[in-house]
Amino acid sequence: MSDFNGKPFKEAMCIEAMRVFDSCSSQDCLEDLAFTFSQADQTVINAAAYIKSTCIDVTDVSFAISPVAFNHGFYAVDVTYTFRAQIEAYEAAGAAPTVVYGTSSFTKKVILFGSDGGTQRFSTCEPNQIVTTSPTSGCSCCCCTAAMPCASVSVAAPMCLDAKLVAEPAPSEEKNVLITIGLFAIIQLSRPVPIMVPVYDYCVPGKECSTNSDSPCEMFEKIAFPTVEFFPRGLEEPHCKEENDTEGQGEAQG
Repeated sequence: MSDFNGKPFKEAMCIEAMRVFDSCSSQDCLEDLAFTFSQADQTVINAAAYIKSTCIDVTDVSFAISPVAFNHGFYAVDVTYTFRAQIEAYEAAGAAPTVVYGTSSFTKKVILFGSDGGTQRFSTCEPNQIVTTSPTSGCSCCCCTAAMPCASVSVAAPMCLDAKLVAEPAPSEEKNVLITIGLFAIIQLSRPVPIMVPVYDYCVPGKECSTNSDSPCEMFEKIAFPTVEFFPRGLEEPHCKEENDTEGQGEAQG
């Protein structure tokens, strides 16, 4: 076993790590999601002439995992996103906006391979994740439990693509807010597995924690001048032009 950063290999150690068995990327356009508001904010929406969505974020994600029948090792994963939108409501053109907040949810279902686990897992560091199946028939007197894989999702900041203010049919005076959201995410299924890894040394920090006692002006003077912010960059020439020029010179020499 080779050295690492000048440190010799000491021993092989068994550690427990989360192994990703399957993952998928999603690019979803959630068209016309209806947002709900508190009673006070809904009154502001009803009086608005038009709206603008200034910010949307994901406030919560919940999972529901269930085995896929007749497809051993695969699981259906329901991922439910909860969105919170900051809305500026305008009663008239040129009027100052009133900021309100609404919520909405969206559920996406994917099927991923999560391998199988025939044992129950109990740990003091995490809640038990098991699935319970009712007995089918006959003399079955106990439930079948199996360790479930762990689902996780990484979400980029949602993009607000469109926002609409739609009035309900008369005689109702209610107005609905419909927002189209662009969402990028990566969904994974993983399980804890024991693996053997080479051990070189403990991870000792290479630098000391500094206590900043400088005054605000001294801190400001240490910041580099943001030249790029004052001078916009020009359009960079594509690399293909250089390649074409090189090819042209080669043909000319030939």
